[in-house]
Amino acid sequence: MLKKTATGFLFLLMLYQAEAQSQLKELLEISTANYPELQAKRLETEAAQRLVQYERSDFLPSLDGSYQMVYSTNNNITGMFLPGLVLPISGPPVPENTMDFTYGSAASLLMNWNPFTFGKRASKIQTAKFGQELAQHQETLTILEHQVRFTEAYLNYWAAASMSLAAEKNKDRFETNLELSKTLVDNGLRPGVDSAQFRALFVRSKIDYLQAQKSAESYMARVRELLGEDQKEIGIDPNLQRTVAVQTEEPLDNHPLLQSSRSRTLMEASRKTELNRFLLPELNLWGTAFARGSAILFEGGFNDPTDGLAFSRYNYGVGFQVAVPILQFARTSKMVQRQNSLISAAEAYEMQVERSLDKDRTVAKVTLEKALESAALAPEYVQAAEYSYKALQARYDAGLINLNELVQGQADLAKAEAESIKVMAEMWKALLYYAAVSGDMDFFLQNLN
Repeated sequence: MLKKTATGFLFLLMLYQAEAQSQLKELLEISTANYPELQAKRLETEAAQRLVQYERSDFLPSLDGSYQMVYSTNNNITGMFLPGLVLPISGPPVPENTMDFTYGSAASLLMNWNPFTFGKRASKIQTAKFGQELAQHQETLTILEHQVRFTEAYLNYWAAASMSLAAEKNKDRFETNLELSKTLVDNGLRPGVDSAQFRALFVRSKIDYLQAQKSAESYMARVRELLGEDQKEIGIDPNLQRTVAVQTEEPLDNHPLLQSSRSRTLMEASRKTELNRFLLPELNLWGTAFARGSAILFEGGFNDPTDGLAFSRYNYGVGFQVAVPILQFARTSKMVQRQNSLISAAEAYEMQVERSLDKDRTVAKVTLEKALESAALAPEYVQAAEYSYKALQARYDAGLINLNELVQGQADLAKAEAESIKVMAEMWKALLYYAAVSGDMDFFLQNLN
């Protein structure tokens, strides 16, 4: 029975630890899946993929069907055509001008195919592909930026919640010292002013605790806003209470911001190619089947206006056409010059991104190294302050020191606990900063376990 109980207890402990270890990771996954801005970026990437498919479908021939019925005057030609997909065919002239109305009808199938575009279609597809890559890199960059924002907000909440717990511990210490001072005063070992001073300090500590709770609630609201989920419980990840040993490495040259900038440069260059190929000829193959109905007689006039609703003539045709934009060179050259400027601008932005990332990586590495050194000293700082406070408390109980020395020791302990929390938070933020400039959140999450 004892063995079963111990096994069950260990299982529950392991389950609790697993849940605790995954707290921040789980929240980060929920935030990445639910945040509206990231959903919008995913849809923009999907739209860019559809544009590539659309440009590729340009190779397929088009087939347009049309039918029209008109009621118009019987004049020079046999009825009237509406603008559309019907190839016009004129009829014989009438002997005289007349304003009599009659019916006419027409139907057609028009096939159009551009099998050879001399590179125009390929350049459009290539531009769309670079646009798709740009959208994907921008989505990755947006996800990275959001994950960094969410993690930073959670670290702020964790620090504020830890400060609240530290304020509560400090309040409890004042309450304990207040009860102790009452006992000592009642026994005549301490003056009555000690209890009054401890009461004032105890009330002040309660106010500080309430202020800390308010700050933690404010940071939690920011975390919940970035989470994109209102029902999920937000807890404190216990892994943030420990220091980590990190081996900094030179980050790879694949930051999504740099990749996005490179894709934009390639897309602008592809658009220039597309403009240059606009001046090339275009081969168009077409075929048509055409049916015409008219009530107009060859010699003029008509018998029944509704005779035009039935088809009376049929025509078929195939052909090809080569079109060359002869006078478009001047206008196109201006657009090419404009595109050259856009390419140069994109290259300049890319260079600026590289320089900015190099600077950020240098700063992030130094910041992380110093933050790790400070975090390693924080536990020793708290232990020394706690040891000093306990010694002062024992001396105060023995009547060897006055109240001010004990209060100062307690204030030093509270300061040490607060500074320790700040140092730990700065360590995790430095680790997050290094992951952000490296473009890889896995670097942060791996050290979280």
